[in-house]
This record gives sequence, C-alpha cells and structure tokens, in this order.
Amino acid sequence: MPVSVLVPIVVGLIGVLGVVSGQLVTTWRERAREAAAIRRADQIYWRDKRLDACLALLVTMNAWRELAVDTWRGPADDQTLAELHTAVIAMSDQLATLKLIGTDPIRTAATSAVDDLLATSAAARNSPATADLDQASRHLTATIRTLRDHFRATLPIP
Repeated sequence: MPVSVLVPIVVGLIGVLGVVSGQLVTTWRERAREAAAIRRADQIYWRDKRLDACLALLVTMNAWRELAVDTWRGPADDQTLAELHTAVIAMSDQLATLKLIGTDPIRTAATSAVDDLLATSAAARNSPATADLDQASRHLTATIRTLRDHFRATLPIP
C-alpha cells in the first residue's frame, strides 16, 4: 500500500503547529507570571510607602501629644511652643502625604484622628479650670492607639 506524499507533509505540518502553539502557550504563561510579579512588587512598594507615612504620623502625634499636655498645666516656654509648632507642621505635612498615597480608609481615619486631637487639645487648653486634663490626655492617647490599630488592620502587617 503506497503512502501518499501528502501524509508526511500533513504530519509535519501538525507537528510544526503543535510546537508553535506550545511555544505560544508557554510565552503567554510567562508573561502572565511576570505581570503578576510586577503587580505584587508594586503592591509591596506602595504598602511600604503607606506604612512609612503612617508610622511617621503616629510618631509625630505622640510627640505632639506630650508637648500639648505639658502646655495645659501652665504657661509654656518659648522652646516648648516652638517644638509644638514644629510638631503641628510635621503632622500636617504627614497627613497631606497620607491623603495623597493612602487608601480611603487610611485617609479618613488619619484625618479624623488629627481633627480629634486638635479639638480635644484646644478644649483642654482654652478652659483648663473646667476641663478634666487627665481624661483629655487619656483621650488623646486612646485616639492615637485607635489610629495605630486601624493602620495595622488596614495595612497587611503580620
């Protein structure tokens, strides 16, 4: 039984098509893997940026709280007022950074916390005779702690 000349050609074409399609699938999978790796690296980069900004804000808030509470109990010296002013400016700058790079929950929580700190401090400073200064100090600490816990929950921190 003679074999037609077309059979080896068809078999060869099927083989070539198999190799080409296998190569295309391999290339597609590799590109998908690379795209996933790039997305993951981008997510890690921005998470780290947000984490740094959140940490800087928390550190500044704690420093500001210490200075603010010190000014409630009596007249503050010029150095303390200058440090307090510097802390407020730093807190404002860090909040602006978080508003730029933070997620919606981070922006909202940070803005609310800063507003709460400033309002509580202003109330205690404006009427120290009637305000419960210890309670106000505890409230400031609790606000910062709540914000820290929110950051920890929002950012994937182990």
